[in-house]
Amino acid sequence: MSSNDPLNQTMQNDIAKLEGKRKILQQIVEITNALESMQESLNAVLVLGVASKDLPEDALNLYSSLSDSLRNLPIKQVQLYYSNLETLIKSQLEKILQYSGLDYSKDENIEFISLSSDDEEATASPLDMLDEFKRTAQTAVSMRVLLRKRGVPTPGATIPVSPQVIKSQLVDLDNQEKQQRKQAEEKIEDMKEDVQGMLNNPDYPDGMKEILKGVVSNLEQDKKLLLAGASLCKLSFVAEAEEIVDVQDVEVEETIEITAVAEPAEESGFSERASRWLNSPWDVSWKDTADQ
Repeated sequence: MSSNDPLNQTMQNDIAKLEGKRKILQQIVEITNALESMQESLNAVLVLGVASKDLPEDALNLYSSLSDSLRNLPIKQVQLYYSNLETLIKSQLEKILQYSGLDYSKDENIEFISLSSDDEEATASPLDMLDEFKRTAQTAVSMRVLLRKRGVPTPGATIPVSPQVIKSQLVDLDNQEKQQRKQAEEKIEDMKEDVQGMLNNPDYPDGMKEILKGVVSNLEQDKKLLLAGASLCKLSFVAEAEEIVDVQDVEVEETIEITAVAEPAEESGFSERASRWLNSPWDVSWKDTADQ
């Protein structure tokens, strides 16, 4: 099939349109993951400000996730570990609150966090820093739970910002996350309509249509995951197919993995490339498939 063939040109235009929407969905996913991470971080910080005798049940449940080697550490070592983590959290909290205080419906804030995260020369991207802070805060909480289980009470940490400020930001972050998830749902539905239009084109080769049917199945699965409250990192255009199936506490049918379909030789060139792109992770562009 020649690159100047009318059908081939139509298929290329359809793929380009779909790729543009997938890039927008990728951005929505990145922002939503950041919003989720910031909420988990700030919730952990609030728990750190509570005396160990008043730790909430969900914090106490962290004990079951600790390894035996960690549970058996000498008390003084656990105390030192916790003290170091608490100091680190206090030193980084102001920066985290700057990020959590942004309005991510504004393009300049989206560009700030996205472009900074794409800067390979940066020592730590905002998204990486948010994820690292979350792990640090949650580890600190688990250390306090461990000390409580070992009979060592700990006072609430002195957080260098009012709990009311943190709670207010948590409310705002939750509202922003809901808005982003709604946009993701709309974008997935929009992409599904585009793919359905490609399927309805009588000139599309059968092999390509089989691939597109798999895309529709995945997009339908993505919508189910969203409505069930799953993290956006589980979407088929983000995660590998085998990762999508393993979604805890979400009862949905197993995701259909899109596989290449045997096609006649005259259909193989463009369709095989399209198959590679449709099966690829979300950060693979159409251009990236040219040399594969």
